[in-house]
Amino acid sequence: MNTFRGSELHIEIGKNDLPIRELTPFDKEFPDRLRYIPNPPKVLYLRGALPPDDMPTVAIIGARACTDYGRNVARSFGRILSKNGVAIISGLAYGIDSEGQAGAVDAAGKTYAVIGSGVNICYPAKNFPIYEKLLSLGGGVISEYPENYPPLRENFVQRNRLISGLSDIVLVIEAREKSGTGITVSYALDQGKQVFALPGRITDQLSAGCNRLIRDGAEILTSPEDVLAALHLKHAGECTIQEKDTSVLSPKQKRVYEALTDDAEHLDFLLDKTKLSVTELTAILLELEILGFSECTKTGFYRRKAFSE
Repeated sequence: MNTFRGSELHIEIGKNDLPIRELTPFDKEFPDRLRYIPNPPKVLYLRGALPPDDMPTVAIIGARACTDYGRNVARSFGRILSKNGVAIISGLAYGIDSEGQAGAVDAAGKTYAVIGSGVNICYPAKNFPIYEKLLSLGGGVISEYPENYPPLRENFVQRNRLISGLSDIVLVIEAREKSGTGITVSYALDQGKQVFALPGRITDQLSAGCNRLIRDGAEILTSPEDVLAALHLKHAGECTIQEKDTSVLSPKQKRVYEALTDDAEHLDFLLDKTKLSVTELTAILLELEILGFSECTKTGFYRRKAFSE
């Protein structure tokens, strides 16, 4: 059933899809990651599965009103981390949250949505395809709120502590100086979790929050390998991300990557080869560099990044 709340649409899912389970800390299945956080949940409602306690987990969070660049980075990180056995935790919200989870779904990986309503409600309705797919891939939808509980604004602040609590590492992709993302980061720090932030230009409002986090001590996020190394999923002399795995790239990112060679080429050469504008090409080159697919050897010259076996 579709229902309006204010200007937003959510979907109520029938009882015949997947059963809703209720868990308390007395249940063996209750996640250990949430047993000992400050203000632990007294009850969890679950549709699908929980992330196994021994599975590495990463939260991908950020602005709802994000840029196309932020969307691409979040989705690419979700894909690459999932392909390397990392579960993605987020809130299925607009923007960065759902893009990170969509990336995990693209890679047929595990992702878990912690939501601010009953687990039989998908909010926003636009993300229902992700909701369905993550369940079909063995992920789960988790909440402190019982069946049919509406997605009220105050619920989302509370649920943020569960997103960070279920995660070994928290990645902030884009965030304003003051935002709900900052609340999740505060919870993460109180819980002793490692926080990475994607750096951005000082003139971009959606990078202000990330740049401040880095200034205050967060790790700089430059590629998925940063996260894999922090999770001890990478060994010396070994790279878990293969050069030819371009399935994680958007069509335009793939076009630019295919124009690159092992030898550094000048920007003018790439402009002619890709037929993109200077602004668009330089933005995509930066994205590829952050994602670990290219490198700038000196000002104006770019090449594919070498990968060791």
